Amino acid sequence: MHTTEALLILVVSLGAFLMPFISKKINIPSSVAEIFFGLIIGLFFSEIFKQTEIVKFLGELGFIILMYLAGMEINFELIKKLKTKTKLIFLLTNFLIVIFSFITVLYFNLPNIYGLVILTTAIGLLFPILKDLNLLSTNFGQALLVIGGIGEVLSLIFITIYFVIAKNGFSMETLLHLIKIYAFFTFVYLLLKLFKLLVWWYPEKIISVLKSEGISEISVRMNISNMFIFVSLAVLLGLEPVIGAFFGGMIFSALFKEKEDIIHKLSSFGYGFLIPIFFIDVGLRFNLLELIQPHIIIEALFLSILILSVRFLASLILRFAGFSFKEIILTPFALSFPLTLLAAIATIGYEINLLSKDNASAILLTAILTAFLYPFIFRNFAKKLLS
Repeated sequence: MHTTEALLILVVSLGAFLMPFISKKINIPSSVAEIFFGLIIGLFFSEIFKQTEIVKFLGELGFIILMYLAGMEINFELIKKLKTKTKLIFLLTNFLIVIFSFITVLYFNLPNIYGLVILTTAIGLLFPILKDLNLLSTNFGQALLVIGGIGEVLSLIFITIYFVIAKNGFSMETLLHLIKIYAFFTFVYLLLKLFKLLVWWYPEKIISVLKSEGISEISVRMNISNMFIFVSLAVLLGLEPVIGAFFGGMIFSALFKEKEDIIHKLSSFGYGFLIPIFFIDVGLRFNLLELIQPHIIIEALFLSILILSVRFLASLILRFAGFSFKEIILTPFALSFPLTLLAAIATIGYEINLLSKDNASAILLTAILTAFLYPFIFRNFAKKLLS
């Protein structure tokens, strides 16, 4: 390891440690503070960052763990308990977000990839916010997680298919990629059925493994192995590693009801170091001076407004699922800060030349603005409207 690489790792490690304290002082999500930290140190370490792979590797590993945890957070038991009508309305809400997103792109004559930006939903930041507001155990909080979870799955599918078609066009190679995607989902489904049989046949053994403690930490090893098996399978099929990680987490969540302990252990490992490095890595890939240009700020503000507006329109249908008017007002704000996936779209899109530097910068700034503004509004409105 070169001296310059060691210096960069030292600075990134210090940032990963200090950002939670600073973000708490200024009342912003720690992930937003970490991206800002990456942008700032990028002014001084951009050349070193381009020449070294270790921070990029740690950042990608952090993103994989983040998506695995996102898959684990989906509550399939809650989804099973919902009435069929409610499930259909939640699903329809997400499809309306998709439809309105592409209508918006056509109406304003925006680049096609902006449809992907507007429709994308993620629950990575929503979960801790609901927890802080003591809404996790409420029907409204659980409903938001279900809607957001469905939206995140649809977002990942659309992101994957879009990037495949954008890279290869409507060609035989694209068809092969889509067949691989279908094969991946078929494999996930069959594996889920197989694991359910194993859990049914050997429940005591499975539970004993999950609750194992001590230096061996079998439950953690099992989940890390599960994560990398799905990541490897996704890569072998030509898909993004995070797709595999997300569905690996979903399989675990679908199989095991008692998962809080293992989620806590993996969260400590992920959020303790690797996930912050992912957000710092995202900031390092962009130039802060380019990000604060007037035309990029205007574009990011415009995208932020569109993201919220589309969700306001789609959320109106939730009245038929028993939502109150107050809950309908709050829902768009809760679903409008997909920080992790927007950062991924900006990073991947720029790396494979689907986005210009300016467009990628505008999408990243949109991710930052939505993650700063909408959680703040949601917190304050929720306290007033639901108290």
